[in-house]
Amino acid sequence: MNPDFARFILPMKHRNLYIISSLCALLAMTACKNSPNDMHTQTVPDSDYKAALERSSPSLYQLPTAGSAEEAVMLAGIEDLFTNYTHENLSSKTTEVYAKEVYFRDAFKQFSRPEEIRDYMLHGLEPLTAAEFIFNRVIRSGGEFYIDWTMRLDFKSTPTGTWEESIGMSHIRYNSEGKVIFHQDYWDPTDIVYRRIPIARQLISYTKGKM
Repeated sequence: MNPDFARFILPMKHRNLYIISSLCALLAMTACKNSPNDMHTQTVPDSDYKAALERSSPSLYQLPTAGSAEEAVMLAGIEDLFTNYTHENLSSKTTEVYAKEVYFRDAFKQFSRPEEIRDYMLHGLEPLTAAEFIFNRVIRSGGEFYIDWTMRLDFKSTPTGTWEESIGMSHIRYNSEGKVIFHQDYWDPTDIVYRRIPIARQLISYTKGKM
């Protein structure tokens, strides 16, 4: 049912519920791989997330001293991977930055192997002319690292140089070898990705305007 049509035929008290339900259903379908049981969540503290937090606890690893040259080298690995977001760099560096066993979760997927992360990132480049990440701030709290970043995407479907931007945050943990063992993203995909899907764009725009 078209949201504009719903405006006329649905009572006021049910209309927003209809829009929100439709949007939730659409986002759920987008997150699914093959069945409802595969639905992905980004920020729900599920059993996988809790287990990953436990086994990646900084107390279990020897990390470089804050502000040291060793810490700078460790952090340079992930910064170079993302700020030089090209097919060549991702292909060669992803498995060097992430440990053989890792917890990685973003808005769309969850992985436990660096090869899976590499293939996922390379697949994400396909609809793009270019992509880049700007690391605005890296904050350390004990053995926890928080990266405040700006993502810039240039889609093939738009004129070259038509960059779209979005901000996000990553929570990172390292092992004693300086490899990333935990990577949890906090990022809202609705403003860039889902808005490019016609039906989703309608629902998101309508919901934002009415809430």
